[in-house]
Amino acid sequence: MVVYAVANGFKTGVFKKWDEAKKNIDDFPQPVYKKFETEEEANEFLEQRTPRTVQENFPEEDDFKTFYTVARGYDIGIFGDYKSVEKSIKDYPQPLHKKFTKLDEAIAYYNRFQKGIGAETTSPKTVKKNAVKEEKAKAYYAVARGHKTGVYLTWEECKQQTTDFKGAKFKKFDNEGDAQLFAEGKTLKQIEEAKAPKRKSTGDDGQDEEPEVKKSA
Repeated sequence: MVVYAVANGFKTGVFKKWDEAKKNIDDFPQPVYKKFETEEEANEFLEQRTPRTVQENFPEEDDFKTFYTVARGYDIGIFGDYKSVEKSIKDYPQPLHKKFTKLDEAIAYYNRFQKGIGAETTSPKTVKKNAVKEEKAKAYYAVARGHKTGVYLTWEECKQQTTDFKGAKFKKFDNEGDAQLFAEGKTLKQIEEAKAPKRKSTGDDGQDEEPEVKKSA
């Protein structure tokens, strides 16, 4: 029996039908999900990505000079120091976090990538134009060998994990999926090969195709 695990989406959990999983990841920014052959594997996937704590109250504007938002990690919320971020993302698969100087921007990032809310309501033409601009501007820094491997959204964070690390291996990508594969130890050739069979993203009926089954090691 095939099941679908959604770790980050409008609703998380294990779904037995692709349509049920799909409605919880469509329009959710950077959702995390995977297709499995057993519920045991799917539940293990979710358990590995379940946060220990979720911050209920945000800090005040005057509390910190810098705000660090952790949207995916063991401790979810907005913090005032990078040590809290490091603690939250250590050994967490596919962490997502970002540094801000303004609290409102930190909160907006949290709401968008942790809850999937805050999307702009604009015309299709404007949305497409903004999406193209965002895609061109976004960068992902993958660290395959460093103090802490993973995918980072700023060069500063990447640099912190690679400076003074002998044999550090890192690379900048414009696609989070490719960056994640590189951080997991895949070569550029393997990444291209992994993308090859997935180039067709929609079926004849215009619906997204189901993700491929990937057996756990």
